[in-house]
Amino acid sequence: METCRFTTSWGGVARCGEPAYRLGFCRFHFECYAAGEIDIRGVISERVTDQERRRRINFHALPPERTTPAAA
Repeated sequence: METCRFTTSWGGVARCGEPAYRLGFCRFHFECYAAGEIDIRGVISERVTDQERRRRINFHALPPERTTPAAA
């Protein structure tokens, strides 16, 4: 099964582990794309200024042990 292609900024190698839904993104990251929060490459828009929202996008579907306590 193909997984989401969103790559977090956590070392640039950790990927979202959810199944791909559309355009290679999982449902969550596709909704972020559709809302303009990320671009087609998966880069978070600078218009997203809320740090909590940026963390939710960035660390969605990563196991807690893969993130720092401040990031989770």
